[in-house]
Amino acid sequence: MKKTLCITSMLSIITLGYTLSAVADSTSLGVGVGWTDSPYKSYSSNLYPIPHIDYDNGSFFIDDLSAGVYIYNTDNQSISIGGRYLANEFKPHDSDNHQLKKLDKRYSTLLAEIEYNINTNWGSFSSNVGADVLNESNSFLVNADYSLPIVEGDLILVPTIGINWANSNHNNYYYGISHKESSRSKLRYYNAESSFTPYAELGAQYKLTNHFATYGCIHIDKLTGDAADSPMVDNSAVTSIYMGVSYNF
Repeated sequence: MKKTLCITSMLSIITLGYTLSAVADSTSLGVGVGWTDSPYKSYSSNLYPIPHIDYDNGSFFIDDLSAGVYIYNTDNQSISIGGRYLANEFKPHDSDNHQLKKLDKRYSTLLAEIEYNINTNWGSFSSNVGADVLNESNSFLVNADYSLPIVEGDLILVPTIGINWANSNHNNYYYGISHKESSRSKLRYYNAESSFTPYAELGAQYKLTNHFATYGCIHIDKLTGDAADSPMVDNSAVTSIYMGVSYNF
């Protein structure tokens, strides 16, 4: 069953396999708040509200920032296709660095995805492939992760480790510097190639009553390769925190 509870950082693919919702009620609504720092130089950290929507009828699902349909779904395995909002963006005015202020804006986009999940007695594995369908970044992204839910009474903990791969189009859009930008900003021209981003995460949910629960998550991405080496970047370890309250039906 595909489920996502933690809203990950703007760098992440936001597809986590067997998370809290997989062992909790299948339908819930809530609201949370998220905070993420940025890899970009002198860039403002973001604090933002995030609605929580978790609906799954076995054929169709809405999972916070993603939605889709199952093409195969059993008790412990699923294959789904759908769409997901990719929150990566760069706003020059959000940076206090005078050179980054002269760069072009980079926009968020929508991914079309196919995902496979399998749940076992030893944890859960999830893998997905996504592609930009709005022609903003021409991103092609691949993700794989492993998680192991721990249930102790009303408390659920879900540690997760994973890795993302982003193609050169994605990295060059969000971390590259064109010749025109280089001329304006005096930053060196930079053409970014593909790279991997390993990450670690800890999600938690605590059941307050039969219907209400609190939840939270901390997620850390580690940029590597051309993403980490970009002249735009001075922070290769990016942390995101998310917490909120949900009502389970």
